[in-house]
Amino acid sequence: MTGTGASRLGGLPGFDSGIDVIGDVAVVKLRPGVEGRESALAEAIMAEMKSVKCVYGQEGGIEGEFRLRRLRHLGGEARTTTTHKENGIRLRLDVETCYFSPRLSTERLRIASRVREGEKVLNMFAGVGPYSVLIAKKAPVWSCELNAAAYRFHVENNRLNKVERRVTMVEGDAALLPEKTAGEGPFDRILMPHPSQSNAFLPAAASMLAPGGVVHYYRHVTGEDEGEAEARLREEVAALAPRLSVVAVRRVRVVGPRYVELVADIEA
Repeated sequence: MTGTGASRLGGLPGFDSGIDVIGDVAVVKLRPGVEGRESALAEAIMAEMKSVKCVYGQEGGIEGEFRLRRLRHLGGEARTTTTHKENGIRLRLDVETCYFSPRLSTERLRIASRVREGEKVLNMFAGVGPYSVLIAKKAPVWSCELNAAAYRFHVENNRLNKVERRVTMVEGDAALLPEKTAGEGPFDRILMPHPSQSNAFLPAAASMLAPGGVVHYYRHVTGEDEGEAEARLREEVAALAPRLSVVAVRRVRVVGPRYVELVADIEA
């Protein structure tokens, strides 16, 4: 759930890009100059959104190898762990130590709906498991995560959603997956939901893809317009994985001015 609230928040224009509500935790991207009004902002959010128990301000963007937020407690309970519900599953996570965006719920459901029973699916950047747990209801998933905190929550979420027998966990660097999954692949569907770094791992993904299989390749791309961004993405795929073909490109979301997240469906 995202949103800016309505009447009570209108008089407190101290945040950008709405509010990310993850479980019962609200994360607000603050504007400069909001100092001194944080408590009032937090109280207004909790009054408007009755399910919210904790409010944090996000300082800066998503940062680092694990794509984490720098958070500052603004009001409510002082904790960062929560249980988030989406698409019929429950996900335990820590919003400070694990990457998670509720804004991608629709995209996760879209990908899961394309999975057919009997497919072998590999998720190279699994996080706390929002794609993998959902897909595991239909097909077996090999799920890789480098962030130890996210990995532990993923294991917990497998049990929480009763899919632990259908998810094979792989902890560590996705670059090592061709070795770690030797004998398990090739895979019919490979997910690469790490748009800031997935280009470094596309050759590895290509080596694990079954004939007729598909890679869902997410990237942040700049361009004067969406057409230019798509052309750049297609050129990147051709250079990194020349034996694969881009069959479709779609916009996932706008990230910033002349900056979009795209997903390319790439087939062997």
